[in-house]
Amino acid sequence: MFIGHLPGAYLIFRATAPNLGKLAFAAAMIGAVAPDIDILWFYLVDDRGHHHHSYLTHRPVIWAGFLLTGLLIRRWLPQTGTFLTFFGAGGLVHMLLDSIAGEVAWLWPLSDATHPLVSVQATHAHWILSFLNHWTFKVEIVITVTALLVWYFTWRRSKKDV
Repeated sequence: MFIGHLPGAYLIFRATAPNLGKLAFAAAMIGAVAPDIDILWFYLVDDRGHHHHSYLTHRPVIWAGFLLTGLLIRRWLPQTGTFLTFFGAGGLVHMLLDSIAGEVAWLWPLSDATHPLVSVQATHAHWILSFLNHWTFKVEIVITVTALLVWYFTWRRSKKDV
């Protein structure tokens, strides 16, 4: 997924938790894009030696760990717990979205096996062009436009209520 992580997470959290507080919502949105921080390692250190989905930031167990740790400490540290819970939830949403056409090892560390729902064939000289011309990218565009519309009408409604 190229552009759909933030808009997809926005739609998921708006639909499942419409009254989510600002801290929790911000944590979820940060978590939804945080796994791709490994792109820096991919380009600057690893010299594109391994697909970035093979790094720890793309292991669902890491994000489940954030979520569970947040749930455990919310009673004693409410803000930190809330942030970690929703940060982890956002990371898990990222993993779900990457699983559509990407390699995510859901059973790691027990198994490195990955099973994307859709395989994007190399139809162009550069892999990015293959993804951009695949039907899944059109779905990302629909998700992004839908998220923009939901945001706009939510914002507009909030302006009328003031």
